[in-house]
Amino acid sequence: SLNGLLFSPSPAQAFDSVKIVLPEIVDRSGYNDSHLNTALLNKLRSQFRFPKYEIILTSAVKTPLDQAVLEKLVAEKAADGAVVLEITHLRNFTYYLRDEIIEETDVTLMLTYFDKRTSRFGRFRADRSAREIAGIYSGPLPLALEATEELLNRLDDVFPRQSPGPRY
Repeated sequence: SLNGLLFSPSPAQAFDSVKIVLPEIVDRSGYNDSHLNTALLNKLRSQFRFPKYEIILTSAVKTPLDQAVLEKLVAEKAADGAVVLEITHLRNFTYYLRDEIIEETDVTLMLTYFDKRTSRFGRFRADRSAREIAGIYSGPLPLALEATEELLNRLDDVFPRQSPGPRY
């Protein structure tokens, strides 16, 4: 029938997506801001869009990250790779200087990945710091998102985006 010809998927049309395990953000700094962690996880997820990737979300990895930990995680979830984003250092404080409220922020993020297909394991680090007048665009969130963007651009060599352009 015509309906069968138009709507039956052929093997050539089937998606062969790469399964990526994305644990929740690991905050080793002690800052523990759920809004920041959610924003960073959403930014991380934007790298892995369907149909090229399939995301498997899991709870945060509490143990120190090394290749054996990520290999085990990938094997347990029957995935092709894993990417973990950690906040290793975050310091944020405000003070008065003359008539202004100044906000100082230092953030260090570490992205650790494992690609089972190539047995490639690696780590990227991004540091950001700012001293600025306190406002809606100051603080840890903009700096951490900027650092995450840098890390994801470096991750493009391992797990390339489906299409170029801005991440959301």
